[in-house]
Formats: sequence, structure tokens, C-alpha cells
Amino acid sequence: MKRAFAAIIAIGMMLAPQLAAAQGGGIAQSLEGRPHLGMHHAAITVSDIDATVAFYSKAVPYKVVKRYRVKGSAFPKSILGKRHKTVDIALIEMPTGFIQLMDFEPGKPAAPNARPVIGPGYTHICFQSPSKDPAILRFMAAGLQIISRFGKPDGVDIGGYGVRYAYGRDPDGIMIENESLDAPKRSEASWITHIANTVHDRDMMLGFYEKLLGHKAHRTIEQENRPRLDDVAGIDNLSIKGGWFNVGNMELEVWEYVRPKTPAPAGRKMLDEVGYNAFSLEVADLKAEQARLKTAGIALVGKPVKIGGWKVQYGYDPEGNLFSVQQNLTADASESVAGRTMRQ
Repeated sequence: MKRAFAAIIAIGMMLAPQLAAAQGGGIAQSLEGRPHLGMHHAAITVSDIDATVAFYSKAVPYKVVKRYRVKGSAFPKSILGKRHKTVDIALIEMPTGFIQLMDFEPGKPAAPNARPVIGPGYTHICFQSPSKDPAILRFMAAGLQIISRFGKPDGVDIGGYGVRYAYGRDPDGIMIENESLDAPKRSEASWITHIANTVHDRDMMLGFYEKLLGHKAHRTIEQENRPRLDDVAGIDNLSIKGGWFNVGNMELEVWEYVRPKTPAPAGRKMLDEVGYNAFSLEVADLKAEQARLKTAGIALVGKPVKIGGWKVQYGYDPEGNLFSVQQNLTADASESVAGRTMRQ
């Protein structure tokens, strides 16, 4: 930490401490008084769950802890592009939280869906790993399609503060980020640190997430004319705005590309579209959380649904991205994120 700080001072870079703090291990903050127990999972619609698990298992600890099917009618019609008979769901455990994989047409192939780096919508989740054994090298060996223009073997070194960044796409065209850390705060081979929402209007969305999460962003940035930042996204002459919210066990990252401009959303995202479809916040009392969100003017969608032992309420943000809040009804306590943190 001292060496990283000294390097930052020496080169006089404003971006380095902000990204290092926000992405290089997390900000330790108390959850006391906050409405959520943590970010339970990032939800991803995939073309084939078995193929997805096989791919990611080559690079990171990707443990399937629950696999089940539900009727398509379990979900509100308004969040689906079409009706489905059966939905295949797998819950993947990682050290800091979970990933929920969803296949809305089991046994039928689906075309890859490569959302633009500049969005709009949920563009990636971030895996962190120690630089002595960087997960990005295993991802590349498994066939990850690299987006970033590497300056180092394990990614782009933006500011000399001990973190290298890399973007790439899996076989479904879904983007991931890997951050390779010289001084990791955890001992596992890899873990998730954040999900990113790339938005048309950052300031509006920061205000929305402040209401949703019950607290302000712990950090914001505005940057341009940074060639190494360009290399991460694989886009020249970037101008960006960012913000981060600590949700205890993970972070929510918010980006707006100013140049080239993140497009305005064309409409509401559907749960059954291949790619990141939502993130879910775990709560102890869903009824109380529904009342709080309604009072805050946050749009909820339909009635709560019961899925895999959880009661789940979906909602939309102002740019048409789905989120959910969920309460444990009958699921095993090991499926909760209560008590999990970004730091070990």
C-alpha cells in the first residue's frame, strides 16, 4: 500500500489512486443501517449452462452449488421477450458472492450477443486474481476473445500501482474483466469484485443507485486523454465518467462513456436476452424493502416470484436495466451472502 501510494505521488496521477481503491481490493465500509445484506449475484442469460460452466471452470473457481428448472410462467411476462416453457438455472458460488446462470431455451442453441464496450447496459463482471497466477492467462488459454491492448503479459498497467486490467469475451460474446493484483486482499485463485453498468447519464444513475442502495457512491472520477485507459477498452481517445458503490461483498460500478458517447437505451432490457440480465441484492425482509423502494419512487415489476427457495422482486432502473431484491425462504444458509466481504 505504501509503495503504491509513493508511486502515485511520484508520477502525479489522479486516476491511479481512484481506480486502485475502487477496483484493486475494495473499500472497507460498515453495512450497519443499510437495507441490504450484500449483492447476492450477477445474473447472466447464456446459450448453454453446461458449456458456460466448462469454459469458466478452466480459469476460475466456478462451483455449481444448485441446479434446477422452473416454469417460464414463474417470471413476469413484462420482463421476457417471449414466453418460455422451462428455464434452466444454475447458482455458481465464488468467494465473494454468486453468479446465477439462466438458459431460457434449454437444448436450443442461441446466437452470441456481444454488447458494445460503451454500452448501454450491464457490460461486464470483474474477476480479480493474484498476479503470481493471473486468471487472465487461463482465460486466454480457454479461448477468451481479448479486447484490451495489453502492455504487460497479464493486462494493461494504467498507473504503476500494482493492478493490470484486461477485457475479453466468452463464447457467448459476454464481456468479462480481469484485474491482476500484485498485493491481493484475498488468498483464493480468483473472486468477483464488481458488476458494471455502462449508462447514458452517469449523474442521473448515481442518484438512482443512491436511493436503491441507501448510500452515496464512495468514489467518482472523470478522465480523458489517457492512452492506457484507451488500451483497456480497445478504443482510442476515450473520455469517461465513473462511480462506485460499495455493497459489502462486491461493488456496483457505473460508467458513462462521454467520447464515444454511450447511446441512450432503446428500451427496457429483457431477462431472456443473452448477456448480463440483472443483479440481485439480498435482504432480510422483502416486504419492508418493497415498501422502502416504493416510497423512494423506484419502479417494481409485477409480484414477487419464488425461485430456488428465494422470494424475488424485480424492478427497473431509469435506463431500463433490471435489478432484483430477494429474501431467503427455504434455501440453505450457505447460499446467503450475509457476512461475506471483498476482503478476506
